Amino acid sequence: MKRRFVVVFGVFCAFALTSAALLVAPAAAATGPCEGHWVRILGGPRAVTRQPLGDLTSLRRRLPQLEASINIVVTKDPSLGPVVAAALIEEIRSGSGIIERSMKRDEAILWMAYQPKPNRFDIIPPACLRLARSYPAFEITVAIPDPEQVAEPANCAVSATRSCTPERPTLNIDIRGTSPDARVTFAAGDQPAVEVGGTGASRVVADQEPYDLDAVVTVRAEGTPRPARTARVFRFLIPKICGNLAYLGEAASRTIAPEGEPLSCEKSVRVSRCEPVVAPIPPPVEEREPLPPVADRCLDCWVARGFLFASFPTGTEQRRDILLPDGPAWERFKLGNGFGLGGSLERRFGPVVGLEGALLFGRGKSDYRLKDLRLTRTDSPKATFSALTLGPNFHLLGTGGADLYVGPFLGFGGYTDLDYRVGDRRFRTQFDRRFLWGAQIGLDLLFSANGPWGFHGGLRYIDLSQDTDVGSIKIDPLLTEVGLFYRF
Repeated sequence: MKRRFVVVFGVFCAFALTSAALLVAPAAAATGPCEGHWVRILGGPRAVTRQPLGDLTSLRRRLPQLEASINIVVTKDPSLGPVVAAALIEEIRSGSGIIERSMKRDEAILWMAYQPKPNRFDIIPPACLRLARSYPAFEITVAIPDPEQVAEPANCAVSATRSCTPERPTLNIDIRGTSPDARVTFAAGDQPAVEVGGTGASRVVADQEPYDLDAVVTVRAEGTPRPARTARVFRFLIPKICGNLAYLGEAASRTIAPEGEPLSCEKSVRVSRCEPVVAPIPPPVEEREPLPPVADRCLDCWVARGFLFASFPTGTEQRRDILLPDGPAWERFKLGNGFGLGGSLERRFGPVVGLEGALLFGRGKSDYRLKDLRLTRTDSPKATFSALTLGPNFHLLGTGGADLYVGPFLGFGGYTDLDYRVGDRRFRTQFDRRFLWGAQIGLDLLFSANGPWGFHGGLRYIDLSQDTDVGSIKIDPLLTEVGLFYRF
């Protein structure tokens, strides 16, 4: 009668490949994924260790021989990975989580390690054990903690104000920013606290004694409790005879930290009592002499003025015909507009008369132009102007906050000398400092009735002539002033 034989694989914990380990089993004895692949005997050339493991101390001492196979075969399982491999090695090293028991003849395992070639390790599923006898083994339980979850803290925020109206006084409470389902209480003085109803962030309470007692508003809230922390549990088996690691599977999760208490908060705010409403007593009426007009209050004071000015020459330009080596030509010279900075200090000797000294410094345009039969050439350097003046001022307005004044002045000043070159032609000015005279009109406006600061504006005319190669030229600049003044 023809029989089929099943060769027992030496891959699970060395499916004994030696001739002595080959077993024969009838075909009808195995069905499903294990058909023809039953493991009957452990040990042999596919074993991870050549010498059996004795007790737990022997297992820990020989861990360096097992680490390579554990790392390789556990990492190959995508449901485990290097984290479980490292934890399993640490459990063996510490000796915790290990028990000694017998490996059942039909132990249910998911996979088992073997050594197909020296120093090479692999796993072969499925688990198909039909051992001829039971084997002593180590069962190792590995717990991998799940990520720790953080409890959400409670938030407490409260503010309160009293509405101190004679009729229907109220206490207005605002708890925006507080965690939901917060409890709000209100206590007046030493009286028992009363719970404030409502669900919104703003709540209004009738205030019974707003003028007699301080009030304390308290808000209490609870956050979510910290969830219990669990760990995933993995079970492994190492037979002592061969050291080939077998994976039994994942057990039920283990609680490693209980659920925590919810984090609560409490915050109080004190609201002062309302001040009694007392009708104000009008002060006695005192007869006072009327104050003098604003402009007349500076009867004996100093007035400092600082201003920017724009300069507009009102004189004429110079022009003459000349004869150059190339033929007839004409030349023209004039001074243009400019700008500058000025300041003055006036001493008032009463409501009408004052004496003012001023210092002016500015720069303006100049233009020299030479034109012959072929082209026109120009040179336009900047001209610098300065002057020092002194003269009386006569104040025309004796009332109100405006001070309008006029006055003549004498001074000393002029423009700096200039030298113009156009091609081979040279044109020079003989500008110099000289005595000058002029007149001004100004207006000072106070910013406030009794303040020292104000706005200053004015016009200043200067009679001034300067000399050039052509002769004397009238400049007569007109200055417009804008700035500030200060009385002291």
